[in-house]
Amino acid sequence: MTSAASPDRERVARPKRPRHLSQAMRCETAFRLILSECLEEVATNHEALSSGNSAALHQTRIALTRLKAAVAFYGPMVADSEWTRLKSELKWLSAHLGATRDLDVAIANSKGLPEERTLQTARTDAFDALKEALQSDRYWQWFDGMWDWVGSGPWTTRQNRRAAQRRAVPVAVFHARRLARWHGKLCHRSRGLQGMGKNKRHRVRLASKRLRYAIEFSEGGLPADVYASWRNVLKHLRKGQQLLGELNDDEVRRALLESADALAQCAQQRKAKHQRVHERKRKSQLLRRAAAVYRKISD
Repeated sequence: MTSAASPDRERVARPKRPRHLSQAMRCETAFRLILSECLEEVATNHEALSSGNSAALHQTRIALTRLKAAVAFYGPMVADSEWTRLKSELKWLSAHLGATRDLDVAIANSKGLPEERTLQTARTDAFDALKEALQSDRYWQWFDGMWDWVGSGPWTTRQNRRAAQRRAVPVAVFHARRLARWHGKLCHRSRGLQGMGKNKRHRVRLASKRLRYAIEFSEGGLPADVYASWRNVLKHLRKGQQLLGELNDDEVRRALLESADALAQCAQQRKAKHQRVHERKRKSQLLRRAAAVYRKISD
């Protein structure tokens, strides 16, 4: 299903939202604001992404990563059965986006090298799969489902006292407490970074990215002097994310090339096997014809 073929999407209610966070804003309002911005970014880039634009792909991935960070940040307030279903669909979409984006980065780091052509071929295949996903009913059902969930999902109607309290907590109170907790976890997790294995280092990178986005979400929602101290942390997070990202890109590129080499070897082996079969058949055919000729000679 293409964008033009889905008029029902235009009828999905979009929650009205203020332009930015404020300290006294309720957490439920802030959450709707943040996720609405993420979904609008996805919608804005959809057409260019479907046309193969690498920048639109990158921006879409960032928007979805921010979306997941926001859901994790607000945690118990928004976790419900509908998010569990939507998260599963988001994982499917992210896999397609990630596969194509990883190849874009690998190609950019392989300009002029022999492997560039192999990576370009793989990118074409990955993008074809991504484009099919973006035009599918499954994608649009997920996208509309996200808007429905943000505006009127089960988390918005829980009647128990604890749930109502969580939705009503002022942003300044909740964000200050939550940022401190995430910061503490990252500090603990990043100890011994130089000696870490790939998987642990990857988790540090993801935690850094989430904290970075959470701090960015908090602008306007914290007193100016409090946010100023977080802005300094944010500066270091961006640098750390860049360095770990470059390291991750190198590892992904190596894995992609190894995978491409393995596929090329399999293809070469299939080609060689086919050639051997062809040669055996030709040999048999030629010998059969030669034998017939020599039988005639003998006659």
